[in-house]
Amino acid sequence: MREPAEHRSGQLNEPQRRRLMVTCKYIDGLLCEIESALESARSHSPFPRYVVDVTPAQARHIESEISRLRDELLRFLAWQELAPQPPDIPVTRSVLTDLSFIDNAVEELKPRYMRGCGPVPEDALEPLNQSIRGLQAMVRDLQGYIRHEVREEPKG
Repeated sequence: MREPAEHRSGQLNEPQRRRLMVTCKYIDGLLCEIESALESARSHSPFPRYVVDVTPAQARHIESEISRLRDELLRFLAWQELAPQPPDIPVTRSVLTDLSFIDNAVEELKPRYMRGCGPVPEDALEPLNQSIRGLQAMVRDLQGYIRHEVREEPKG
Protein backbone atom coordinates (compact mmCIF):
# COMPACT_ATOMS: atom_id res chain seq x y z
CA MET A 1 0.00 0.00 0.00
CA ARG A 2 1.47 3.32 -1.05
CA GLU A 3 1.29 6.51 0.98
CA PRO A 4 -0.53 9.52 -0.49
CA ALA A 5 1.71 11.50 -2.83
CA GLU A 6 1.75 14.60 -0.57
CA HIS A 7 3.03 12.66 2.46
CA ARG A 8 6.74 12.91 3.13
CA SER A 9 8.67 10.41 5.17
CA GLY A 10 8.47 11.33 8.86
CA GLN A 11 5.72 13.88 8.33
CA LEU A 12 2.72 13.84 10.64
CA ASN A 13 -0.78 14.05 9.18
CA GLU A 14 -2.74 17.33 9.42
CA PRO A 15 -4.68 16.51 12.61
CA GLN A 16 -1.42 15.44 14.27
CA ARG A 17 0.31 18.61 13.08
CA ARG A 18 -2.55 20.75 14.47
CA ARG A 19 -2.33 18.90 17.77
CA LEU A 20 1.41 19.46 17.87
CA MET A 21 0.91 23.19 17.26
CA VAL A 22 -1.90 23.52 19.82
CA THR A 23 0.06 21.60 22.46
CA CYS A 24 3.20 23.69 21.93
CA LYS A 25 1.11 26.86 22.20
CA TYR A 26 -0.47 25.51 25.42
CA ILE A 27 2.98 24.73 26.85
CA ASP A 28 4.13 28.25 25.99
CA GLY A 29 1.09 29.65 27.80
CA LEU A 30 2.08 27.71 30.91
CA LEU A 31 5.62 29.04 30.56
CA CYS A 32 4.13 32.56 30.41
CA GLU A 33 2.32 31.84 33.68
CA ILE A 34 5.60 30.74 35.26
CA GLU A 35 7.25 33.96 34.06
CA SER A 36 4.36 35.98 35.46
CA ALA A 37 4.72 34.27 38.84
CA LEU A 38 8.45 35.00 38.86
CA GLU A 39 7.86 38.62 37.84
CA SER A 40 5.35 39.12 40.65
CA ALA A 41 8.24 40.08 42.90
CA ARG A 42 8.64 43.24 40.80
CA SER A 43 4.93 44.02 40.81
CA HIS A 44 3.56 46.86 42.87
CA SER A 45 0.20 45.11 43.22
CA PRO A 46 -1.49 45.60 46.59
CA PHE A 47 -3.08 42.16 46.02
CA PRO A 48 -0.17 39.87 45.17
CA ARG A 49 -1.05 36.32 44.24
CA TYR A 50 2.28 34.69 44.93
CA VAL A 51 4.82 34.61 47.72
CA VAL A 52 8.11 34.86 45.90
CA ASP A 53 10.23 32.18 47.49
CA VAL A 54 13.09 32.13 44.99
CA THR A 55 16.23 34.19 44.99
CA PRO A 56 17.01 36.48 42.05
CA ALA A 57 19.69 33.99 40.94
CA GLN A 58 17.20 31.12 41.06
CA ALA A 59 14.67 33.19 39.11
CA ARG A 60 17.29 33.92 36.43
CA HIS A 61 18.08 30.20 36.20
CA ILE A 62 14.39 29.32 35.82
CA GLU A 63 13.98 32.03 33.17
CA SER A 64 17.00 30.64 31.33
CA GLU A 65 15.48 27.16 31.36
CA ILE A 66 12.20 28.60 30.09
CA SER A 67 14.10 30.11 27.19
CA ARG A 68 15.70 26.74 26.46
CA LEU A 69 12.30 25.03 26.59
CA ARG A 70 10.92 27.56 24.10
CA ASP A 71 13.87 27.02 21.78
CA GLU A 72 13.17 23.29 21.92
CA LEU A 73 9.48 23.85 21.19
CA LEU A 74 10.46 25.82 18.09
CA ARG A 75 12.84 23.05 16.97
CA PHE A 76 10.06 20.51 17.54
CA LEU A 77 7.72 22.54 15.34
CA ALA A 78 10.40 23.11 12.70
CA TRP A 79 10.82 19.33 12.44
CA GLN A 80 7.33 19.32 10.91
CA GLU A 81 7.94 22.56 9.01
CA LEU A 82 5.61 24.41 11.37
CA ALA A 83 6.08 27.79 12.99
CA PRO A 84 4.01 29.92 15.34
CA GLN A 85 1.73 32.43 13.67
CA PRO A 86 2.66 36.07 14.21
CA PRO A 87 0.61 37.88 16.85
CA ASP A 88 -2.56 39.51 15.61
CA ILE A 89 -4.04 41.20 18.69
CA PRO A 90 -2.75 44.72 19.30
CA VAL A 91 -1.70 45.36 22.89
CA THR A 92 -3.82 48.50 22.82
CA ARG A 93 -6.94 46.42 22.11
CA SER A 94 -6.16 44.14 25.04
CA VAL A 95 -5.49 47.05 27.38
CA LEU A 96 -8.63 48.91 26.29
CA THR A 97 -10.71 45.77 26.81
CA ASP A 98 -9.31 45.29 30.32
CA LEU A 99 -9.88 48.97 31.11
CA SER A 100 -13.52 48.59 30.03
CA PHE A 101 -13.89 45.69 32.47
CA ILE A 102 -12.25 47.82 35.18
CA ASP A 103 -14.64 50.69 34.41
CA ASN A 104 -17.60 48.29 34.71
CA ALA A 105 -16.29 46.91 38.01
CA VAL A 106 -15.88 50.42 39.42
CA GLU A 107 -19.38 51.36 38.23
CA GLU A 108 -20.77 48.43 40.21
CA LEU A 109 -19.30 49.89 43.40
CA LYS A 110 -21.82 52.75 43.24
CA PRO A 111 -24.27 52.88 46.16
CA ARG A 112 -27.25 51.73 44.07
CA TYR A 113 -25.40 48.48 43.34
CA MET A 114 -23.88 48.17 46.81
CA ARG A 115 -27.36 48.25 48.37
CA GLY A 116 -27.71 44.62 47.35
CA CYS A 117 -25.19 43.91 50.12
CA GLY A 118 -27.14 45.99 52.61
CA PRO A 119 -27.86 49.69 53.09
CA VAL A 120 -24.94 52.01 52.48
CA PRO A 121 -24.48 54.30 55.51
CA GLU A 122 -25.29 57.94 54.74
CA ASP A 123 -21.88 59.08 55.92
CA ALA A 124 -20.22 56.66 53.46
CA LEU A 125 -22.14 57.85 50.37
CA GLU A 126 -20.04 60.89 49.48
CA PRO A 127 -16.60 59.29 50.12
CA LEU A 128 -17.71 56.22 48.16
CA ASN A 129 -18.99 58.29 45.24
CA GLN A 130 -15.90 60.50 45.31
CA SER A 131 -13.58 57.49 45.16
CA ILE A 132 -15.61 55.99 42.33
CA ARG A 133 -15.50 59.25 40.34
CA GLY A 134 -11.74 59.41 40.87
CA LEU A 135 -11.17 55.83 39.73
CA GLN A 136 -13.44 56.26 36.72
CA ALA A 137 -11.67 59.47 35.72
CA MET A 138 -8.31 57.73 35.93
CA VAL A 139 -9.52 54.78 33.85
CA ARG A 140 -11.06 57.08 31.24
CA ASP A 141 -7.94 59.24 31.09
CA LEU A 142 -5.86 56.14 30.42
CA GLN A 143 -8.36 54.97 27.79
CA GLY A 144 -8.17 58.38 26.10
CA TYR A 145 -4.40 58.34 26.18
CA ILE A 146 -4.28 54.93 24.54
CA ARG A 147 -6.91 55.79 21.93
CA HIS A 148 -5.42 59.14 20.96
CA GLU A 149 -1.73 59.10 21.85
CA VAL A 150 -0.47 55.52 21.77
CA ARG A 151 -2.28 54.46 18.61
CA GLU A 152 -1.10 57.56 16.72
CA GLU A 153 2.60 57.24 17.51
CA PRO A 154 4.68 55.50 14.86
CA LYS A 155 5.59 51.94 15.86
CA GLY A 156 9.29 51.31 15.81
